[in-house]
Amino acid sequence: MKTATDLRQFQTDPLYRTLLGEAAWRRLAPAVRLRFGLKPGPGETFRYEGVMAEVRCSRAGWLLAQLCRVIGTPLAPYRGRDVPTIVEVVPERGGGLLWRRVYSFAGRGPVTVSSVKRPDGDGGLLEAVGGGFAMELEVFERDGRLHFMSRRYFWQLGPLRLPLPAALAPGLLHVVHGDEGDGRFRFTLSTVHPWLGETFYQDGVFRAVRGI
Repeated sequence: MKTATDLRQFQTDPLYRTLLGEAAWRRLAPAVRLRFGLKPGPGETFRYEGVMAEVRCSRAGWLLAQLCRVIGTPLAPYRGRDVPTIVEVVPERGGGLLWRRVYSFAGRGPVTVSSVKRPDGDGGLLEAVGGGFAMELEVFERDGRLHFMSRRYFWQLGPLRLPLPAALAPGLLHVVHGDEGDGRFRFTLSTVHPWLGETFYQDGVFRAVRGI
């Protein structure tokens, strides 16, 4: 855990505290509040290293991941167990943060999956990938963990947001960030399609090597 002196270099970030509300924010594990209450400044990077115990996808998920590679690989395109993974968080223009996950699947070169989380104009949270595709996220606390759940997917054309039909989206996305103690946190991701069932699932434990 970083000391108060160590943390002075980082900027405070009220975004998640505002999205959750004070009561829910206080129910988060202290380490989770710390990670999401600060952000890297210009030229800084938060870096986490760990292992994804499992990265899996259905046949439909695999096909969707391959098709999405034309817009920047927003979905992990392979399956694996005990996959070494690096997560980097860097600031973007407009107050957003770029989240970059680099997977080292056995027998393959590194695979980078990127997205940008940024405040929405209506007080919510957006996660954007390449090609103008994005989703609106619901953020909430449960059992001391921070949860992200997709509300809807859309394609943005200038000021217009064109909703994606459920059949063309990967499914309801649910990401959980939970503290594991001793400076570690657990990341889980699942997407469940209304017709095809589970399309993606990931589970891994990480530790900060630069940042918080």
